[in-house]
Amino acid sequence: MLNTLRIQNMALIPAVEINFGSAFNVLTGETGAGKSIIIGSLNFIFGDKLSVNAIRHGAEFARVTAVFDDTIIVRTLHANGKSEIRVNDEPMTLKGLREVASHLIDIHGQHDTEKLLDPKNHLNILDAFAKTDLTAYQTAYSQLQTLRHELATYGDNPEERARLLDLYQYQINEIERANLSVDEEESLNQRALVLRNAEKLAEGLQQVIDYCGDADSGIGTAQKRLLGIQQYDSKLQTLAERLSVASGELGDIFMELRDYADNMDFSADALESVYDRLDEIKNLKRKYGATIPEILAFLAKTQAEQARLLSAGDKIQALQTQIAQQTAIVQQLATAVTQARQAAGHELANRLIEQLKDLGMAQTQFAVQFTAVEPKSNGADAVEFLFSANVGQPLRPLAQIISGGEMSRLMLAVKTVANPNPEKTLVFDEIDTGISGQMGVALAEKLRSLAQQSQILVVTHLAAVAAKADTHFLIQKNVSAEQTVTNVYPLDLPAREKEIARIIGGGETALAHARALLANHH
Repeated sequence: MLNTLRIQNMALIPAVEINFGSAFNVLTGETGAGKSIIIGSLNFIFGDKLSVNAIRHGAEFARVTAVFDDTIIVRTLHANGKSEIRVNDEPMTLKGLREVASHLIDIHGQHDTEKLLDPKNHLNILDAFAKTDLTAYQTAYSQLQTLRHELATYGDNPEERARLLDLYQYQINEIERANLSVDEEESLNQRALVLRNAEKLAEGLQQVIDYCGDADSGIGTAQKRLLGIQQYDSKLQTLAERLSVASGELGDIFMELRDYADNMDFSADALESVYDRLDEIKNLKRKYGATIPEILAFLAKTQAEQARLLSAGDKIQALQTQIAQQTAIVQQLATAVTQARQAAGHELANRLIEQLKDLGMAQTQFAVQFTAVEPKSNGADAVEFLFSANVGQPLRPLAQIISGGEMSRLMLAVKTVANPNPEKTLVFDEIDTGISGQMGVALAEKLRSLAQQSQILVVTHLAAVAAKADTHFLIQKNVSAEQTVTNVYPLDLPAREKEIARIIGGGETALAHARALLANHH
């Protein structure tokens, strides 16, 4: 039960606290007084988005607090657009808030009317009423989908498998012909760098060889001279040995440079050959992987998939047998679900017709139309609600035939009949659209009856509905100090008489009528 709603800095409301009764609550007020702000605040705290433009002018934030029996929800929207949600003083995500709210409150407005008019939602409404158990069916259907998916990996038919095998063989041949090695691309790039700079290499190399030849001659002479004087100081022996090693190393370097120079292949054909190989690798990378290891991994995977398909005959046959068996199980369970739904659909139609009779629609016909469809995750049924308000008028889809006033009454009937959780607070906005006179009295009686099992909040413009309420709040807009402010006031009996008289039209006659309506209720 929603005990208290606090609203701060929302549109024209600086601060309001509404303490609701446990049964039938109504909110009334003149057009433009701010009834939509109350509904907007409820929608905001239970998950709807809100524009920062809704924050009261000059305020830094808007905040709504809802106090239920065991749950306190606070949602704040800051002027910078950031939103903050706390449930029982713990931070909460928007998704979490909506989940919590779905167990606490059900707000009916224009959006729910649109949902009821859309046949896509009719099956869910029926299942909520029937408490349809889809567990066994959905388990079996999921197993069938798994088998179908596995079979699809072998191709849909022999022609598809042959096409896949041709593709795999082409890919394998193309990669194997290339005879790739893991480090090849790096070596080719290095070779291309050498070949592109052939002239610079040749010129520089010759200079190095010349310098090394001159150095070798000088070091040889130095070595002989050092050997001649080392006998005079033992420290020179170590240096002489090191110079000997350096001389040998320099000789080796000189020989390797000469070999490198003698074996250089700096031809244009050599560079073109390297580029051709790099292009071949680039083409394979474009098709099969970003690197040579990835291409080789693709090759191994394709070879394994080819082997799997080549030996697939027995496996495919086994899967086809399993699918046939599982399809039969799914169809059997779908039939059981359909039969349960059809029985529930008949019961739903009868109960809605009874409810609509109470609401002054004695000639109403209502039916749940079933169409068999291919089994999917929620069964093998498509469902649509059909409606006729008058004798001789054929049953037709809701959206084609129902008026605004009829729709409001049908929505109330659906909420009354298919209300799976009486613990939830029900909020009705625009429930009295298109209704007046005797129909308003019937609507009021139905709301009062519904309030015996669930707490309800109703924004109304009908005197008959307002008079039936247990708790009545007035939404009023006042101008003070050049500011417009909306307030919400609980009404005592004299104030209720005055407000209901205003709804009726004002004057002494209206006041007498209001007193009669309230006396009749109390």
